Amino acid sequence: MMTERHMNLKEVALYAWMPFLAADIGCVLGGYLSPLFHKYAKVSLFTSRKIVFVVGALCMIGPACVGLVASPYVAVALLCVGGFAHQTLSGALHEITSDMFGKNEVTTGMGGMAGYLGAAAFTALSGMLVTRIGYSPFFVVLAVFDIIAAAVVCLLAKRSDKTPEPRWVAAIVAAK
Repeated sequence: MMTERHMNLKEVALYAWMPFLAADIGCVLGGYLSPLFHKYAKVSLFTSRKIVFVVGALCMIGPACVGLVASPYVAVALLCVGGFAHQTLSGALHEITSDMFGKNEVTTGMGGMAGYLGAAAFTALSGMLVTRIGYSPFFVVLAVFDIIAAAVVCLLAKRSDKTPEPRWVAAIVAAK
């Protein structure tokens, strides 16, 4: 923020925490989107989780536009959209993977390990990329990765027959 947007230390202190708060909100509210899509769009719970993932991936277009805005405050707002969107799709992905396997199968542990190893490698690589190409193209690449991931999830993720619908889903369906 200081180097790219020329904010002073006071402005950084006032605004730099906002994308992290938006990410926290996305983490919590993102979990509520799936049952809402399930109930109101009349799709399966598994499909509703895919929809949440796609919505989150499409919202990542916001931070991809950071390089197009002149105002540092609009840039912070776009980063807030990105934080919210990323945590929303991250939560949906955890649920999708748990729906794909039976309760006695290893799912999120292996997926989490692969994700964290990938994140560690990407973090090391991203520092080098940002110093060479800058932040704006980097945010575009992040959005493209999320949109590709949404396409992969939609095409390849299939619900396991071994995984029963949670009891609360049956209660919602019965209440209609």
